[in-house]
Amino acid sequence: MKKGFTLLEVLFAVAVLGFSFGAFLLLAGKSLDASDELLKTTLASVLANNLLNEVLYGGKEVSGSKVELLNYKFTASQDFEEVMGFRIVKVEVGTQDKGNLVEVYEAR
Repeated sequence: MKKGFTLLEVLFAVAVLGFSFGAFLLLAGKSLDASDELLKTTLASVLANNLLNEVLYGGKEVSGSKVELLNYKFTASQDFEEVMGFRIVKVEVGTQDKGNLVEVYEAR
């Protein structure tokens, strides 16, 4: 009796390895997309807080401004509202492909 694997066993093993490797590549791609989205959101949050401080303490107008940060392009807008004697300042930051990512409010 000969020892070794049959052709069917080898084909089955190659198919299982192929599917496993394909699933690994799919998960790795999704992980990269998720980390890129997280980086965009983090950068937008930092930028929104910075722009809010510039509006409050520097008197700067940021509505419609475009900012490039680490090769990502962000757009910012601001809005003022009076509610019950408080002045509420809202700054929104987003990207062109995802829309608004972060809204930051300050009441004074």
